[in-house]
Amino acid sequence: MEYLEKKRAQGQATEQKLIDAALTLMRQRGYDAVSIRDICRQAGATTGAFYHHFRSKEEMLERGGRQLDLYIQKQLEIKPFHSSLSALRIIFTAYAEYMEQNQGELTARYYQNMLAVSARRPFDEDRTVYQTVRRYMEQARQKGILADTYSPEEASSFCVRHFRGIVIDWALHNYDFSLTETMEREFKMLYRFFKSRKAPMI
Repeated sequence: MEYLEKKRAQGQATEQKLIDAALTLMRQRGYDAVSIRDICRQAGATTGAFYHHFRSKEEMLERGGRQLDLYIQKQLEIKPFHSSLSALRIIFTAYAEYMEQNQGELTARYYQNMLAVSARRPFDEDRTVYQTVRRYMEQARQKGILADTYSPEEASSFCVRHFRGIVIDWALHNYDFSLTETMEREFKMLYRFFKSRKAPMI
């Protein structure tokens, strides 16, 4: 059992090294200029190791999108928040911060790939980020911060799709506006839409 756990941990570490290497190189050179050999060389791994974990660069990029979830979780751990509402604010501003740090062709290519994968669900609502938003939506509703007009599932799905749309719009406008400032402004707008009558303004 200990051997299997160690082997699984090594496999996860190799996969993460490959993803980190790919993201680093793609930010520097652009998606198309980076080959699988380049990624393996940067990660100190073999091409056999690459194909053990991924079928293609496209699949790697899709899997690498889950780095966003890890970034958001990290921000929730290091930034103090005192309510479910402030937690939701951190989630969506962290989403914007992560995308701005990874702006350029990589962001656009990530969404292009998701739209091109017709055989799978391109936006997996079982991902950590969606579950986290739903949890804090439920808490905010229980505390009377959000109205009960819509279920937590409906409200969280609406908000995630809305903020994802802002990112796509940002990419379409060639990243020429502050995504973080826009996300913050529109978070306040959506709060007015979903808040209960007794909840304070922010």
